[in-house]
Amino acid sequence: MKISNKNFILGLIGIHLLFFVTKIWIGDYFILDSYEYYKLSENILHEFEFYCGDLNSNIDLRNFNRRPPLYSIFILASSLFLKFNIGILLFQNVLSVISLILIRKIFEEYSFNVNTALYFLFIGTSLNQFIYSNLIMSEIFFQFMIIILFYSLHRLIQNPSWKKLITFQLFIALVFLTKPVFYLFIIPNIVLTYLIYKKTKIRWGFLSSIIPISIFVLYSFWNYTRTGSTDFSSMQNFNLLEWNVKYFHQNKYGAQKAIAINDSILSKSEKIKSYPERQNYIKNTSIEYLKKDLIGYGIFHLKGCFRIFIDPGRFDIANFFKIESENPELGILYHINNGGLKGAFNFLRSQNIFLFIVFFIILFFNLVKVVGFIWFWIKNYKEVNLTILTIIFIVLYIVILTGPLGASRFFVPILPAYLVFAVLGCNDIVLKLTKNEHGIIIGQ
Repeated sequence: MKISNKNFILGLIGIHLLFFVTKIWIGDYFILDSYEYYKLSENILHEFEFYCGDLNSNIDLRNFNRRPPLYSIFILASSLFLKFNIGILLFQNVLSVISLILIRKIFEEYSFNVNTALYFLFIGTSLNQFIYSNLIMSEIFFQFMIIILFYSLHRLIQNPSWKKLITFQLFIALVFLTKPVFYLFIIPNIVLTYLIYKKTKIRWGFLSSIIPISIFVLYSFWNYTRTGSTDFSSMQNFNLLEWNVKYFHQNKYGAQKAIAINDSILSKSEKIKSYPERQNYIKNTSIEYLKKDLIGYGIFHLKGCFRIFIDPGRFDIANFFKIESENPELGILYHINNGGLKGAFNFLRSQNIFLFIVFFIILFFNLVKVVGFIWFWIKNYKEVNLTILTIIFIVLYIVILTGPLGASRFFVPILPAYLVFAVLGCNDIVLKLTKNEHGIIIGQ
């Protein structure tokens, strides 16, 4: 079954509009991280200070580089300089629709036949696409920047020129200035740029990888002038300690010991007066703890990578619709780490019935998507071109760096590309199941 392109677009707009109106009716467009992005926007507007905390209280050096500036600049522009917060949501919904259409267009221009009905079904069962379109959070803007990066690479490969190559490199910089998780991409980009050069024959094109590296160095130097540390973002050490170390120890030893270890690291770090030395202590000590059981941590990390593909986003749904629950901050990951799958299931049984039903519907479709995604690569891994290989590399890059957290929220930026892969794989499976080896439909 297929639906026309017009109906597909109208359907997308309709679902986005439904969630948009619902969120305006419910109110509260913020989650915890939202306030830092928003505060950064206000400080840029009123003081031209790139700081994501309260300038009138004690200055915390971590807040100078905790959040890269691009999403906060988007907040300023889309809110008409913070007069209309609804404008932020409106623009994010537009970006979401564009991203979902544009990624499909890229694949179809490489002769992949994307089943529109199945694609629409997979989008409709990916609620976080609509949830984060209607929250003041960077996920949808980050997603859009990644899709534009894919599109710029696609145009570069199709019609090579130095202008398009520079545009592609600049978009890499814009992506990591949106979310720090992407700054490490400047390393594999050296290899990617060389492959682009070999394919396009743009003279001296391999040198263009210097552009995002130079922007990264300049941004890091700017951070150094403000904090004394060259860290790209203070979130790096926070995530290393609070996600990697804490969740691993929680899984290995239990919640109490995990908290005790983290508190000990933080307590000792606070005695170090130099900010750069304090940050280095947190980073080095966290890494040392992980090195003590590298194999165990590696397995734990890979489990998180797998979990991100199937996580239905219970917390995101409950938070969006304001469904109250006991200890909402203690989610499925907490109960898996402390009580295994049995603990997680018992936790789910205690949830709101609506949340319970939606959870398992989305879980079912997420498992179907995983099957389609894997099947696509089993069938096509030898035949895909440089653009498609880059897309899958970035999908896996985000998944691997997210690691232990394994939450569906962090899958949103790469969700449209993943859904197209899943659709192509599932569509091929359906065709094989409904046809015999001679191409005759079974039952006719």
